[in-house]
This record gives sequence, structure tokens and C-alpha cells, in this order.
Amino acid sequence: MARKPSTLAVWGIAVTLLVEGCAGGPAEPSSGAAASHGTLDSASTLRIARAARAAGDYASAINLYREIAASSHGPAVTAELGDTLLEAGSIDEAITAYESVPANSAGSLAAALGLEHAYVMLNELPQAVTFADKAKAIAPDDPRTLIDRGIALDLSGRHSEAQTSYRALLAKSPANRAARVDLALSLAFTGNYQEAILIIDPIARSSTASPRERQDLALIYGLMGDENEARQLSLIDLDQSATAANLRFYDFVRTSP
Repeated sequence: MARKPSTLAVWGIAVTLLVEGCAGGPAEPSSGAAASHGTLDSASTLRIARAARAAGDYASAINLYREIAASSHGPAVTAELGDTLLEAGSIDEAITAYESVPANSAGSLAAALGLEHAYVMLNELPQAVTFADKAKAIAPDDPRTLIDRGIALDLSGRHSEAQTSYRALLAKSPANRAARVDLALSLAFTGNYQEAILIIDPIARSSTASPRERQDLALIYGLMGDENEARQLSLIDLDQSATAANLRFYDFVRTSP
């Protein structure tokens, strides 16, 4: 029986879509991406697959990736197939693709990170941390590895270890926005609201801030109990109904035992 994503993962995806939807909604599927491409070489077919994936035409992209992987057995292509399956919601198939990538190959880091993402979506967090640790063993200084490992640890309730992972990256790349935002959220989860705000506020209020960064700051204010600040930030990107729903969620999390 196919496994289903956890409620936590589904909620996270829903929030992402709600925020990003303000910018114009999902991409339209590409037209004819899977149409006959004659005798194109693997490199050309790969470009078409990536274009289809970027356009949200996952069915076409998956078919093309499978064709390339079957003909060339490229580990990196197989890892991309896994990523595309994961984006399409086919978690079990994605896991199978990632597991077929040989260790110490060009796709081994991407496969380890993909498996971590898959197990986070399934709320199988010990497994997610295991693969995050494997990714760190492959590329200990890779920003993706340190951020994704921190996220898996945070979701597992291991916030101190997560913060160590984010800080390790920031020691090398102080301007890494993703690491700063994730560290701020991790600090907020442990009640360190003031430090969290000091870290994320300059990012979320900058002219280059994304809707998600503003909503992360709104979340921190909401968890802290500052409903007015959370509402003002939320209304920059969301309507009244979505803002009210978010405020109820913040209150629920804050008051839950």
C-alpha cells in the first residue's frame, strides 16, 4: 500500500501554495513536451525534460527522464527523476528512484537529500535524519546539506542540533538567507523570540523579501503572542480570510500543551 504524506507535510505545502499563489498561481503545463522528439540525443531530451518539469508538466518530464535513465543509466538523471516524482506527489516511486542511485556516484548527494525530503513528507523523521546524515557525510560543507539536515532535526524536535547545523553554515556564509530564516524559526520554536526576530526582521522587511519570508516573521510574532504585528505582516501578502486562519493557527500552536 502506498504511503501518504503526513499532516504536517501537507500543512506546510498548503501554506507554501497559499503564499506563493499571491504571485499568480501555479505554472501552466507545457504543451507538447512529451511529443515525439525523433532522434534527439540524451542532452537535448534532458533539456526538454527539465523544461517540462519547470512548467509543471510532470507526466511528460517523468516519461522523458525515464527514457534517458533507461538508455544511459546516468545516476544524476535518476536523482532528477526522483525529484520530479516527489514534486508530483509520487513519494514511493521517488524513493525507489533514489534508492537505485549507486553510492559514490554523481547522483549520490542528490539522492540522499531526496530521500530525506521524501521521509519528511511521510513524517518518518528518524529515517529523514538518517539520510540527512548520509548527505552530510558525502558533502559536509554543502549548504543544502546543512540546511536540510537542520530542517529534519527541527521537525524531530532536536532544535539545539538543528541550530548548530544552521550556525555551521552561517559561519562560512553569513549572508545565506535560507540558513538565517531557518535558524530564526528554530529559535522561535524553542521560545527564543527576541533573537529570532533580530535575525529574520532585516530580511523579511527588506525590499527583496519574499512573501514566504514575511510570513515566517508573522509566524514568529504569532507564536510570541503579538497578534497585531502578525496580522499586519500577514495582510501584506494574504487576504483577510487567510490571515484570520493563520492567526488561529498561531494561537493554537502557542496554547497547545
